Amino acid sequence: MEEDQFDESEPSKTQLKKLATELQGLGQQLTAFKTSDLDRLPLSDRLRSAVVEFKRLPNSHGARRRQLQFIGKLMRESDKEKIESAIAKLNSSTIQVNQTEQLILELAEQVIDKGDTAINELVAYHSNLKRQKLRQLYREIHRASGKDRVKFEKKLQTYLQSLI
Repeated sequence: MEEDQFDESEPSKTQLKKLATELQGLGQQLTAFKTSDLDRLPLSDRLRSAVVEFKRLPNSHGARRRQLQFIGKLMRESDKEKIESAIAKLNSSTIQVNQTEQLILELAEQVIDKGDTAINELVAYHSNLKRQKLRQLYREIHRASGKDRVKFEKKLQTYLQSLI
């Protein structure tokens, strides 16, 4: 009676399938990124072009599904950990940008609503802001109407963003 002997150092067929599915899932995550963000990830040229090609394909006759399988195949040649850490960094920087944009919008709303009170608090907290410039933008916003008001609100947001 001989027992089947196999090398335990080699992954089983189930493990290989699981890894291939994980790589395909990671490849699918890549397809959600903008092309400019793909440039910031450690991808091979073939993998990057396959992801860009995926975005151009119609979803008819399984074209995207086949391209996704091809991306998964190319992912086997890539360093999974490097790509995952780069994606995590990219996602965290995106979150920080969104939080900063939200803060700028809130500060601009405070200036528009509260006027001098908010301006004085803002200048006290951020010394690089100019009180005169903030007051000028506040007056222009309240004088303007319609599209001009929106334009001056954007100016205020841009000013705050450039100095904070």
